[in-house]
Amino acid sequence: MTNQEIVTNFLNGFNNPVQIQESLNSLADDYRFKNPVIELHSKEEFIALAKEIAKVLTGIDILHTVENGDWVGTFYEFKSSLPGLETNIASEWFRLENCVIQESHLIYDATEWRKVYTQMSN
Repeated sequence: MTNQEIVTNFLNGFNNPVQIQESLNSLADDYRFKNPVIELHSKEEFIALAKEIAKVLTGIDILHTVENGDWVGTFYEFKSSLPGLETNIASEWFRLENCVIQESHLIYDATEWRKVYTQMSN
């Protein structure tokens, strides 16, 4: 499987609860995740965040992907059940080693999402 296919399968897992474990298996134990609001340093931390986000996430539509060496860039739309945040455009860059996702950097307009993260931490 190519790096691009691994990333596509990872993201598509968030559309189907049956496949989410397969997505999480694509991550290194020391997976690093960064978005405009939070930075995580392990797969365990990411799983905890993913469980909270899954409560409002309603789907991901991948619009474009590109692969360059160990990096895969994605452009996608993620949807939520939160009023005013139903549709969000994002770009996420993934670095892989030996077919395992080591890190990703998610970029999106987090202006309103900061409030969501604040509520999750309370």
